[in-house]
Amino acid sequence: MLYGYKKATAKNPHPGRKIPIYLKTVPTLISAVGLGILGAVTYPVVSYQLKDFKPFSLVNSGLLSPVYYESKASSDREPKVLSDLDYTKASSWFPGDTQNNPFTTPKIDDGNIPEFYSISIPSLELADVQVSLFDEDLTKHLVQYPQTALPGERGSPVIFGHSTLPQFYNPLKYTTIFSNLPKMKLGSDVFVKYKEAEYTYRVTSIIEVKPSELWVLKQNYNAKTIKLITCVPPGTTLRRLVVEATLIEN
Repeated sequence: MLYGYKKATAKNPHPGRKIPIYLKTVPTLISAVGLGILGAVTYPVVSYQLKDFKPFSLVNSGLLSPVYYESKASSDREPKVLSDLDYTKASSWFPGDTQNNPFTTPKIDDGNIPEFYSISIPSLELADVQVSLFDEDLTKHLVQYPQTALPGERGSPVIFGHSTLPQFYNPLKYTTIFSNLPKMKLGSDVFVKYKEAEYTYRVTSIIEVKPSELWVLKQNYNAKTIKLITCVPPGTTLRRLVVEATLIEN
């Protein structure tokens, strides 16, 4: 006999083994913890996607449409999107023709170019963050894309930095250092220390592009700007956030 029934009586209204109250709460607690973890992961992504969603508003959100610029840009070659990319390597962020990867091109060092320089962004509480000119490892520092202008020159130094979910942000870790870059505002300042000089750049545009849109790496030698790039939405690699700042001439 595998089981049986016991008739309830006035003296024993609940015959059989009773489940302790604390055990009854375990499934509820496990479900609550699971939903909390799921919410913590999805909320930053969803809120980022919806932060500028204004279905009945014609007010400019401050984010410029990349389509407007794409129509005015030309590409030397059609980019090729790769899978299973290592995003701790800067060369994976805008995958193109791997045979023409500038990170694998031998560097020409005339002895006058330093290995590193630093940037500071007061609005993000980042001070003297290291930028590499000769290495693409984003776990150790920010990385300047090869063949882009040096600070203070005409053109744009293009700087890549890692990001992650906001709850894991640590300004002392390069794997999370640009997590708050989406919080940058137009008019914010970026300070660059290169060799013996210090340059001040002011944010003039904030856009988002697809990883295939290599035109954002191109140089405009009619201006002196700087571009800071990270992945968005937070914790994903779906798109690239490009914060462009213009040099303030002293």
